[in-house]
Amino acid sequence: MSKTETLSDSAPAAKPSEAIGRASGFRVKSPATVIIVSLLIASFADHFLAWWLKLSWTPSDPMGIYRRVGPQDGPQALAAGSSLLQSAVSWPKVSESLGQGVETWGVVGSSPEIWEQWQQQRPHSNLTIIGISVYDLNEFHVADGRAHVVPLLQTIRDLWASHADPALTHRILTQYALQYIRAVFPTAGMADKVIVELRAKAAKLTGREASLAEHDGVVVEPPPPLLDAGNSTAAVSDWSSARLMRRMAALRSENRGLHEFFRGPKHLALKRLLAQGLRQGHVIVLVLPVTREYSDEFIDPTTQAAFENVIQQAMTNAPEATFVRLDRLPGISEPTYFFDLVHMNALGRRLSTQALLTELATRGLQHSSENTTAASIAAGK
Repeated sequence: MSKTETLSDSAPAAKPSEAIGRASGFRVKSPATVIIVSLLIASFADHFLAWWLKLSWTPSDPMGIYRRVGPQDGPQALAAGSSLLQSAVSWPKVSESLGQGVETWGVVGSSPEIWEQWQQQRPHSNLTIIGISVYDLNEFHVADGRAHVVPLLQTIRDLWASHADPALTHRILTQYALQYIRAVFPTAGMADKVIVELRAKAAKLTGREASLAEHDGVVVEPPPPLLDAGNSTAAVSDWSSARLMRRMAALRSENRGLHEFFRGPKHLALKRLLAQGLRQGHVIVLVLPVTREYSDEFIDPTTQAAFENVIQQAMTNAPEATFVRLDRLPGISEPTYFFDLVHMNALGRRLSTQALLTELATRGLQHSSENTTAASIAAGK
């Protein structure tokens, strides 16, 4: 018998049960290991993508980007509104007319339940300027950063009290869970932002930035903390039909093609916002226009009637407030006056600012002695 044969014959053979156990253990542990490693790699890749695209799910200030204009001393006016309000009037001129500073925060797609949180940060504001529109008050238009600003318990109370649509309730509550998911995958729920930023990166690398700017409608604001919408005269009237269709599709996806003004937290938050503003001082409500194209696509007679009902209820609940119907300025919904489908450009801003300054003078709220140009306006009050 050879040495090789002796060693081979002397080694104990593994029992069949032990071999099966080792194989079974490998099969049990291996998938778990693969899953964990895959999640770690995916998370690392997602964090790298968010860093490269400069996307952040944790704002430095939970209230948003702080902006202001005018004197820093003395009483300050609070501008409670979304970017639609910021783009609707010339805030340096409004501040000069009022003789006091104006301040606000910026959260993309913000609405009354977010503005209410800003108001709580400024309990001594003697003037609250609120901007509302069919876009802002639509319950199905939900700000991506809402969960960072509005406490969960307040959201639950408002959803319950307003008998909100179940789909809307699920969508809003999911935002709070999404905050924890984004700790692992920071771009979760940011598909549109990722696509936009990837296109911008690709355009920059290929030298096609000018072409991209021509085909994408994005509101460009001066860097904070300045509260000023800039001087762009870019207009929807210059858009191609393809670009218009693309932006309409994005808005339809954003608001689910629906407009609801009563069954949701925005309606309740607006009532509280008005009441608190009147307790602190005076309230001016600006009813903002949107483009004719937006109205033709989304606002039918029933929806318009519902929106008018919201305004009437607000006027009833806050009879001391001043309501200014900028949306009724002749021709103001023409695409020439808008940068995109809902944000006014410098041309539209000039008309609405003149109208507002005239209204402030009429109401005795204007501090500046210089004359303002009269503008035709149908006041809501």
